Amino acid sequence: MRKKILLTDIILKSYIPIFKIFFSVDTLWNKKKIIYSDYEALVVSGVFKIPQQFYEKLSNLKIISVFGVGFDNVNLNECKKNNILVANTPRVLTRDVADLALTLLLSISRNLFNAQKYVISKNWEKKGPMQLTDSVYNKKIGIVGLGKIGKEFAKKVKVFSTEICYFGPSKKNINYKYFNNLKKMAKFVDYLVITCPGGPKTNNLISAEIFKEMKKSAYLINVSRGNVIDEEAMLKCLKNKTIKGAALDVYNNEPKINQKFRKLNNVILHPHHGSGTYETRKLIAELSCNNIQNYFKTGKPLHKVNL
Repeated sequence: MRKKILLTDIILKSYIPIFKIFFSVDTLWNKKKIIYSDYEALVVSGVFKIPQQFYEKLSNLKIISVFGVGFDNVNLNECKKNNILVANTPRVLTRDVADLALTLLLSISRNLFNAQKYVISKNWEKKGPMQLTDSVYNKKIGIVGLGKIGKEFAKKVKVFSTEICYFGPSKKNINYKYFNNLKKMAKFVDYLVITCPGGPKTNNLISAEIFKEMKKSAYLINVSRGNVIDEEAMLKCLKNKTIKGAALDVYNNEPKINQKFRKLNNVILHPHHGSGTYETRKLIAELSCNNIQNYFKTGKPLHKVNL
């Protein structure tokens, strides 16, 4: 008899056939009545906040397979208490997220969003050339969290003859400038790029104190998690132009972002879509499915993050 699994959010809809090859699949978005005790595996996207009642009612749940890398939406304490394994899908999305970080960096530097508006509004015809923008060449790049995504991004941005710096818990065996003090790195660099994991340990890591250290000409890029940045402090800086701009893929309270963002012209807003390519999402779905398969065959998922 096939194991029953529950897919929680509609972002997973296109990948149901991948899971149906091996499992009996139900979906939360169109299942009128959920018999929680039926399911031994749960598949969640990285942005689906698992309700507390799930941990209480899914009495036979053995594994949560996260469709993505970040798992700060999963209560690991509840999982430990209930002996639930958690798995994620690292590596397969590294290149696409790093690509997006570079895209955001280039876009905010060259003011692409306002450039398009300048053409559409006919200001180019009326006023002539728009204001000059910033070159990325020979700039100082500060990466917060030099993990897989951070390293991939560093390789890409190095092409622009940049000086790569990084902040993290420990120095790595890599030929980039290491800072063990985030304030000092924020003061030194032209771009602060956030690629570290989310969760309690990095909550509000980019605080008002860090923003105070940044150059007035500096830019902030975030492809990590919204909670890593003190959002109100960032909004204040952008409004007062104490930093030059920001390009963001992630926010607090997604998808209902802070309305203050809409009033700014020095920020690029992207809808948490770093891994959002056809090719990568298919790979994520396959790995998410393989994690569950491997667990039921061997007792271990391919990529375990707890227990």
